[in-house]
Amino acid sequence: MTILDSAQQTELEKPVARPVYFVEFQFSSETQYVCTADRTITWNGHDWLGFGIVGSISAIEESEGVESKALNFMLNIAQSAILALAVGDVEEYRGKPAKMYFCPLNESFQLVGTPQLCWRGIMDLVAVAVEGEEGRVTLKCETSAYGLKRQPSLRLNAAQHKRKYPNDKGFDYLNDLIANPTVWLSKKFQRSIN
Repeated sequence: MTILDSAQQTELEKPVARPVYFVEFQFSSETQYVCTADRTITWNGHDWLGFGIVGSISAIEESEGVESKALNFMLNIAQSAILALAVGDVEEYRGKPAKMYFCPLNESFQLVGTPQLCWRGIMDLVAVAVEGEEGRVTLKCETSAYGLKRQPSLRLNAAQHKRKYPNDKGFDYLNDLIANPTVWLSKKFQRSIN
């Protein structure tokens, strides 16, 4: 939950509000700073590029549990760097951090207060879609809770089982059972039952 200061809250309560989202994508090669404004805004020592690089952002959903709620960023396919990301190596973005900040602008299009961190997660998937003459790149980002629902794939062997249950010998014979399969009933006997 984002806590705004009184000046930001006052600006948002006006009949015309100008909210801006700042998104920081920490790619392997470099960190991209983009915003939803129609211009580049300098904040925190960085130029946050606007001009429609971020077309839209899906709704942020909060929950009381540890459910993972994805956030989708629709990015401008006309930007050559964005297109290169979409068709490039997944190691460039997958599992890398992404942060989103929120701040309203005043009538002079200046920041009101300091942008507040409103979401953080990791980049997961990039999809390219072309519909008619329009194209878009969708960058799906997950929260840290996403890793909780993915259980590590782990084959259990005798040594791992013994650490948890030292007196259990059930896995001691597993390798022998796999290496030497035993026919329990003959084919002739199995046919006679049917």
